[in-house]
Amino acid sequence: MLLSQAALLQNGRAEPEKEIEREAKEWSNTWVDSAHLKDKARVLMVGDSIANAYYNEASKALAEKAYGAKLTTSACVADPAFLKQLDALLSQYEFTVIHFNNGLHGFAYTEEEYQTGYEKVLRHIKKKSPSTKLILALSTPLKSTSKKHELNPRVDKRNRIVRALAKKYNAELNDLHSISKGHPEYYSDPYHYKKVAVELQAKQVADVIATTLKAK
Repeated sequence: MLLSQAALLQNGRAEPEKEIEREAKEWSNTWVDSAHLKDKARVLMVGDSIANAYYNEASKALAEKAYGAKLTTSACVADPAFLKQLDALLSQYEFTVIHFNNGLHGFAYTEEEYQTGYEKVLRHIKKKSPSTKLILALSTPLKSTSKKHELNPRVDKRNRIVRALAKKYNAELNDLHSISKGHPEYYSDPYHYKKVAVELQAKQVADVIATTLKAK
């Protein structure tokens, strides 16, 4: 976590960093298609289990234009582990476009910590790969009829942060939130989606990436 200026100045020393928050189960999945080839653009889809579900279909839809890669992880941008996971890919590959979807994990972190972590990651990408085009996705809502739906106001707050960061860092915005909101029939559980919804998400992700590739 980045410390605030006030914390750094208090009593002339920095306060101890907040303890890293852990979830009951943590995981990450890295995949790079056609890693040995360089004849097409390469796009990276970053996210969690939602991105893990739509990656294959989105990557297939982009196959004529670009090679796909993914980093799907339970780590929130506020967790220092996230940047290390991402940097492992940025250090080895050049990506024309990065589609970034992070917001449904790490609810033990405040929205202020989420924003700080998110912005730190964006600055790192800009520094490490300044020519890469960024697409920031709005997080999908939780099923409105589930016991987990009370987290949706926090999802909305995080999405407002993402909107502001997209504007600040001149990134494209992909509204994955709206296509799922108000459709409880799309869900297989409070967080995840049935095939019909995953296909809608994959198409929208592929379309936004294709448009960004064309503009580039």
